[in-house]
Amino acid sequence: MKSCYYTNGLGKLHYLDSGLADGETIVFLHGFTGSSRDFLVIPDFITSRYRCLVPDLPGHGQTQVLENEAVFNTAGQVSLLKQWLNSIGQRKFHLFGYSMGGRLAIQFAVQNSHLLQSLILVSTTAGITEETSRLNRAKADMQLVQRLENSTPTDFLLSWLAQPLFQGITNKGKDFAIAEVMRRLPIQSSGLASSLKYFSSGVMPAVWHQLHTIKTLTLVIAGCKDQKYLDLGHQLINLMPNSVLEVLETGHSPLIESPDLLWEQIAKFLKWSYQC
Repeated sequence: MKSCYYTNGLGKLHYLDSGLADGETIVFLHGFTGSSRDFLVIPDFITSRYRCLVPDLPGHGQTQVLENEAVFNTAGQVSLLKQWLNSIGQRKFHLFGYSMGGRLAIQFAVQNSHLLQSLILVSTTAGITEETSRLNRAKADMQLVQRLENSTPTDFLLSWLAQPLFQGITNKGKDFAIAEVMRRLPIQSSGLASSLKYFSSGVMPAVWHQLHTIKTLTLVIAGCKDQKYLDLGHQLINLMPNSVLEVLETGHSPLIESPDLLWEQIAKFLKWSYQC
């Protein structure tokens, strides 16, 4: 995939472009501490049929933007995505989001569902509605900010992936987990801190009450070993009128844990959405 940049007054957004001139487009949004490199493994049966666009979200990868609230908060990130896509002439596209990227995809969709041909959400949520839970999450994320500031990038990533949420990665063995850490390096420590401060699920607006406005065909994917996000997946499809939930034999990170299962399910859904 070709490495490209979109530049505006806030900085420059780095993205990968598979460059397929004909056919439809899929935009892929990665998770926290990930980057566009996560999607270098997109299989040929996807890249041969779709133009694949993969940005490094603010604070991640090679994207370099002003580290302030206006850029990193929900409104700022949705606006940046829309400006970038407009700049390259993308008016209609499929949108894929994993975890943090899924949260951004949902936020984008509630404002711009008319631009979407389909929506694919993996291991994600529409936000936290209960106030005490929101405050607790925001507090926990500020503790992560402190850890970022006081740790080496490698140590931070090791501790991040050691969470029970990523047990599917650690279960593959120490060498596999270390290789995953090395693949994510280098990171922008200050950029990740800004992402936590301004776009964590503890501070982003919850939009469960707006999900009924998303008429787009939607695939929600959750792992059977990821109970929290499996429950959230059921909640999502209960509120989205044209959605379906697929449960895979995996944990929170199917792109890493079970990529073949994930890509097979995505290909089936894209074929189905085309027929619809």
